[in-house]
Amino acid sequence: MTSDKPKDFAGFWPRVGAWFIDAIVLAVVGCAIGWAFMDYVSPLGANGRAIGLGIGILYHGILGSSLGGGRTIGKRVLGLKVTGLNGKPLNLFAALWRALFLMGPAMLNGWYFKVADPILVQVLGVVAITAVFGIGLAQVYLILFGGPARRLVHDLVSGSVVVRAETREFPAPKMGVHAVVAGVLIAAAFGLALTGPSMLKAWMPSLATMVAPEQRVVDAVEKLPGIGDVSVQDNTMTVYSDGKQTTTRTLVVTATTGQWPADTNPLLARIGAETVRAYRFAPGQRLTVTIVHGFDLGIASYRNSRSAPYDPGCATADVRCVQK
Repeated sequence: MTSDKPKDFAGFWPRVGAWFIDAIVLAVVGCAIGWAFMDYVSPLGANGRAIGLGIGILYHGILGSSLGGGRTIGKRVLGLKVTGLNGKPLNLFAALWRALFLMGPAMLNGWYFKVADPILVQVLGVVAITAVFGIGLAQVYLILFGGPARRLVHDLVSGSVVVRAETREFPAPKMGVHAVVAGVLIAAAFGLALTGPSMLKAWMPSLATMVAPEQRVVDAVEKLPGIGDVSVQDNTMTVYSDGKQTTTRTLVVTATTGQWPADTNPLLARIGAETVRAYRFAPGQRLTVTIVHGFDLGIASYRNSRSAPYDPGCATADVRCVQK
């Protein structure tokens, strides 16, 4: 037999449903870990996604292999299983490889790497853009138009297919043009990742000078005790009211903290003071300081925060500089 039989392969809704159930299971696990170890994972910020990536790979890899019968909880509920093209369960290595391509794009989306080595930063950036946009778009295309077998990128790279649990034999799934389209999407994203930064610098030569002052703030605030991940945004907002135009420019400094203090004002003041010492404010520019306590594991997240305006003319970490 050479043609696909829809009844042998998992349909669109069963696959989406199994993914949704598995996402809920991983979210429960992530929340349990995040709440139990919040003071440790909170300073990690987005880097906590490395934990979620590891959990997701082990979950889908072990259960998706011969050790788990090729069936995650979601697949068991909806009567599906993962097999190799020979109809046999995947070995553990192939299943873990499959799980990496399944979980990677989702975990990399929103994961901002803080690495000192500029070459490593470029490599990670290329990987992230290729995975999020290239593999992500390829997944959407394949699940919608990939034929009865609906082999997604993680199926193609691992030589697997998702079939109904009762299936013993199935015809060799045909991909042809669908695999080519998926490859083109991934290649296009890879090309964009390689050429995008240089093109952006050519179009916006002032970008480097704009980023440098904000990086100084990040470096200064990260040195404070108990502070983890730090981000800085220079926001400009224009409001039109009664025929008048009002423009405000605000520097927003957000810092994660390992423990939530009983009184947040001293910590806000220290962050504000370090920012004022490291940054030259434009006339009329405002400063807002935000502290965050929570976790971002990719598979689950929680955020408790407090924001307050800070006097840009105050560099002494005085709590009276934290404006109500």
